[in-house]
Amino acid sequence: MKKVFPLLLIVCISSTQVVKAQKKTSQDSLEVINAAHRYASGFRLHRTDLVKFRREHFPPTSDYFKPNNRIPAALTNDSLFVKTYRASAYDFALDQQDFPGFPSLLPPNHNPPGQPQTVYNTPSQQAAQSDAKNFSFSKEMLTRFKTEHFPETSDYFKPSAASGANTTMLNDSAYVQTYRYEAYNHVYHQRQNPTGHGILIGSIIAVGTAIIVVISVALSRLQAY
Repeated sequence: MKKVFPLLLIVCISSTQVVKAQKKTSQDSLEVINAAHRYASGFRLHRTDLVKFRREHFPPTSDYFKPNNRIPAALTNDSLFVKTYRASAYDFALDQQDFPGFPSLLPPNHNPPGQPQTVYNTPSQQAAQSDAKNFSFSKEMLTRFKTEHFPETSDYFKPSAASGANTTMLNDSAYVQTYRYEAYNHVYHQRQNPTGHGILIGSIIAVGTAIIVVISVALSRLQAY
């Protein structure tokens, strides 16, 4: 019994140290992810690169989204930072405006489902766009996507029979690439709480209408005087 107690004590201490180490690792990872989002927040493609991006839809792994040399080397040498930075920079490029001075007046280039979409010229691309139109994530997967920002090259966006893709075209690279892009587009704009979002928009419209009515009444009274 005397020999067992020290062993139990050692096991308890070791377990505590492991738990603390895991907690610290998780906190460190979160700090790295947050740092990547901060550094990528001002990301913009040059105009010529933006035109090329809209035409070719190159992925987050492209050198266009590589962290620049103004970021500390301690971060750029961290694979988690680089992966998160690329995904975040890619998202900013998707919604980058041609006229950054008027972001609130122009719709995003990465159009939400239901608005005019990218026009494709080849039958395989058009088929991919049509097949991916109902692509969506479950609530749990959407939460992961909003947190981890995995790119369109991820297997989560791979066309398959289960996701509504045409399995006879899986060997067509243009079909697969377009399907991934369109699926990513749908998930990127997918709402975590669509009902709440609708209520919020409705409330904003109602308040805006009420303000306009009040201003109109006030102006009419001033004119009467």
